Amino acid sequence: MDKTGTITKGNFIVQGLYPAQGVTTQELLIACASTEQMSSHPIAASIVSQARQENIALQTVASFLEFSGEGMAAQINGSEILCGNEKLLSRYQVSLEQVEVGKAGTVVLVAKNNKYLGQIVIGDTIKEDAVGAVADMKAQGLMTVMLTGDSLQSAQGVAAKVGIDEVNAQLLPQDKLNALSRIRTNYGSVMFVGDGINDAPVLAGADVGAAMGTGADAAIEAADVVFLNSQLACVPKALAIAKETVHISWQNVYFALLVKFAILVAGLMGHASMWAAVFADTGVAALCVLNSIRILYKKKLRGCQNGARLYSQ
Repeated sequence: MDKTGTITKGNFIVQGLYPAQGVTTQELLIACASTEQMSSHPIAASIVSQARQENIALQTVASFLEFSGEGMAAQINGSEILCGNEKLLSRYQVSLEQVEVGKAGTVVLVAKNNKYLGQIVIGDTIKEDAVGAVADMKAQGLMTVMLTGDSLQSAQGVAAKVGIDEVNAQLLPQDKLNALSRIRTNYGSVMFVGDGINDAPVLAGADVGAAMGTGADAAIEAADVVFLNSQLACVPKALAIAKETVHISWQNVYFALLVKFAILVAGLMGHASMWAAVFADTGVAALCVLNSIRILYKKKLRGCQNGARLYSQ
């Protein structure tokens, strides 16, 4: 599973501003919020919202670049502003000696003209049904793994609260694909659940890709299954329905073969009429269809509110 928007709500709020020596919190927030106003990412929106709450006027961005899984770079009033993680600052050869480690939450590092300005810590809220959903997955004998681009500290904190077995953090989209291959080698078939643009490659590469219906269009397009809400509890319930569907399918196979074989033997012995042959063909097919309809009346999705449905692509 992805973390942001899948396990957590994605409604980020700024938990702390930690400027570098000689930099004020206002300077840090102005630089970062002015850059992040060009992004639609939930983390960016939370920083811009914090600036507006403090009545800070945002500066005009002349140009900007967005690096998937890393952050943003922008030209503002002739200065180059960087907002992102350590990979982004390393890309621009910014010294990370002053970076404080161990902050709980998602950390956004800020630099101006290759000089470190400080960091902004963003907090997210875990979904109410996440703990129960992960417990239900484990009860089904599944191994739960988190693949996220967020910091290791933030990912481990969420995983500990929810009960995730394994954490892979600070991943770019291509890193998620590599992690997916490793997980498939270690554990077998993999289902991935995500909602962001960065999740689209791994959703397409998984044995089953499942997207939250409230997620990005790219994720929905790449997925095999789409949940028409954002409740994580629907995942184990959908898996239970899938297993029941397979069970009913095998019932139909065994029943059809058994009846056909019985009528075939009876025919060879001269005890089967034409009506028996018709039943073995059309009658058995009709009974298998009726047996399959039972899956429509399963109530395993009853706990998923807001009219939860599945759309299989």
